[in-house]
Amino acid sequence: MLRSISRPGRWPLALILVGLGACADEPSAPRIPSPSRPNANLGDVITVTNTSGGTGQGSLRWAVAQVAGGEIIRFAPALAGATIVVDSTIPVLHPITIEGPADKGVTISGGNATHIFEVYMLPSATTFRNLALVNGEGNGSAGGGAIVATSDIVLENVTLSNHTGSDWAAFYTTENATFINTTISSNNTTTPGRYGAAFVAKKLTLVNSTIAYNNNGGVDVRGPLAMRNSIITHNGAGPNCSYVPSFERAGRNLADDTSCGDSTVMLIAPAKLDSLRNNGGPGKTHALTGASPAINAGKDCTVTVDQRYVPRDASCDLGAFEFKDFTTVTITNNTSLPVDPTTGLVFVAGSVTCSSNETFDLAVEVAQEQKVGRGSSVVKASGTVTVTCSKTAAQPWGVALAPSSGEFGIGSAVVTTKTAAPPYIIPSTVSTPVKLYRGRK
Repeated sequence: MLRSISRPGRWPLALILVGLGACADEPSAPRIPSPSRPNANLGDVITVTNTSGGTGQGSLRWAVAQVAGGEIIRFAPALAGATIVVDSTIPVLHPITIEGPADKGVTISGGNATHIFEVYMLPSATTFRNLALVNGEGNGSAGGGAIVATSDIVLENVTLSNHTGSDWAAFYTTENATFINTTISSNNTTTPGRYGAAFVAKKLTLVNSTIAYNNNGGVDVRGPLAMRNSIITHNGAGPNCSYVPSFERAGRNLADDTSCGDSTVMLIAPAKLDSLRNNGGPGKTHALTGASPAINAGKDCTVTVDQRYVPRDASCDLGAFEFKDFTTVTITNNTSLPVDPTTGLVFVAGSVTCSSNETFDLAVEVAQEQKVGRGSSVVKASGTVTVTCSKTAAQPWGVALAPSSGEFGIGSAVVTTKTAAPPYIIPSTVSTPVKLYRGRK
């Protein structure tokens, strides 16, 4: 039976095992059908061949009913990118893996009428991979429009979105959960005080996952919350992390409040995410915009691809999406530069071209080695200039710089110009021998 969870503010925060009839607003018990003799063997692959939400042969429900434990349910190639609307909740009575195609996934919908999966107490975890679970209706006070479980659950490269429930709209388990390259977004929990789109009674492990733009909080975890290179942000009226007794943080994690930890242990900043949309791969994701602080912010990265199976950089981005739309910059320095004889300022100029239209700063330095007696010294001037860069034509730039000491003379020098820009702009540096001459610009 599902173990009910105490309401925040009315019961102690520890889990309490109670009879399902003890309180009318606690999770209702799922009805466990009498399992028929399974037709599959351990380790078999069972293939879903049609998009029926019913019980017919080849349907998802039929495939789940065949298992004895340890099988993998996959989908015929023709179903890549297809949507299955289930007629009613699918019970999972044995530990299995349900795996969509990596390129386009499969969307499984509750049709805004039912929660999609009920996973019963099992000896090992059930894994969902390369899927979008959408439009589920929560199961009473257990919520879980996508999944209600009394078992360990693993989500890999999965999106849970557009679920509605009075409590914990998208996900609910009384055991442990692991989310890897997973997006939980746009879920609607309607009961005040049920803070989170997802509820985990024991340990939740987040690895490069994004939990964002849910209306009433991010996650409600009553055991440890282990976080690695993940984003929990912009989760409406509730905190990003609720009722968590302890944290295990690795890599770097981002939130827009301090409920998951303060700025000494978290990156506290707006994530600057794009809207939830199809960016390729098995489910919708929140792309990182170019100004996102999550770009290249990861540490101790343990996953080599993102939710879309796009390869990650060595310094992975935070969350489920790896930014790849980097801007390349080509810088040129003019080779003949005037020095104002009155002010001593040197006017440095050049041009810049980009692979996309951007505005950013260039850091510019002029260095001239001068003979002093038998030795030498270096006169330097440095500063920054803001450039507006175009992908269609080279744009001119220029800046007047004063030497930090001494003065520039007529003759040779070196100008070094480099990007001083956000991480979505690929660093570029150019050093150019130049001639300095007396004159006004």
